[in-house]
Amino acid sequence: MSSLMNLIDRFEKFGLQEIVRPENAKWRPVGIKHSGTVAVAETFTQRIESTKLIHAIMISIGESTTATGAAEQGTLADDLTSLKLEAPSGEIKFMTADMNKALAIVTGQGVALSTGHYLLEFSDPRIPEAMPLPGWLFKPLNLVMIDNAPAASNYHHIIVSVLESFVPPGIDISKWKVLYERYFTDESYGTATGEKSYDHEVTRNVYGYLYEMDDDGALDASIFNKLKIVGEKPGAEHVPVDNQWISHIKEENQRAAGVALPTGFFYVAFPRGFDTGQYKSLKSKVNIPTAGTDAGLRVLERHLK
Repeated sequence: MSSLMNLIDRFEKFGLQEIVRPENAKWRPVGIKHSGTVAVAETFTQRIESTKLIHAIMISIGESTTATGAAEQGTLADDLTSLKLEAPSGEIKFMTADMNKALAIVTGQGVALSTGHYLLEFSDPRIPEAMPLPGWLFKPLNLVMIDNAPAASNYHHIIVSVLESFVPPGIDISKWKVLYERYFTDESYGTATGEKSYDHEVTRNVYGYLYEMDDDGALDASIFNKLKIVGEKPGAEHVPVDNQWISHIKEENQRAAGVALPTGFFYVAFPRGFDTGQYKSLKSKVNIPTAGTDAGLRVLERHLK
């Protein structure tokens, strides 16, 4: 389902259909970025200025032997490695490019993004309280994108667009909450086996954790086989996920989305929110059944603020 159709379905339920009427909600191109040098990895920053509500940001990347690429992108390719959306108040989105692809399946009801495309969203059918980003309150926004080096003699060309709408008169947005999606830790366990810990932030109401598993930098489907989430507070321990088989979590993900998540990913949802602020510490404990070369884990946290 398209981002716009998702929005229409969501906002009509809230009586806010004026926000996403066809004449109101529109995609707008905001910029094109080009490699400065052939076959070199670079960091690109696209400034986004908006006086409207921002529902989503679309990015596409391609490569060609043409230096400017103003007329076309060449061959589209999944060549980004990370995405970050920054406001003066801090990061709103920060994820690997692979996380973005997996998250799109979670939020898009099983519809994967096409090759070379990435999508940052502020609405999710699973999180009804998540509302659009008021562009004028988070001004300016900087979208920071890091790529893999293009092939020899090639340049990368990146196009960025935003889906925006006006705020109709009489709508109070003072209590709206924005969907933040970030990972904070890049954990490495080397050649160890057995149970290993990953520390989470403990100040937010979390709606989901997206786990990215790798071995020696390559996404891996089975480097970990079990998950336990443990929250500790004085005199008590809470275990919302208790040594569950990751293969079973993946199966539930597939049933929810209609398709499997990409290799190396699984998602744990908290539909009504998970108050992590009640804990002194909160950890994911993953089990490594067989030693890898360098087992790694990153967890994307989804929360409202």
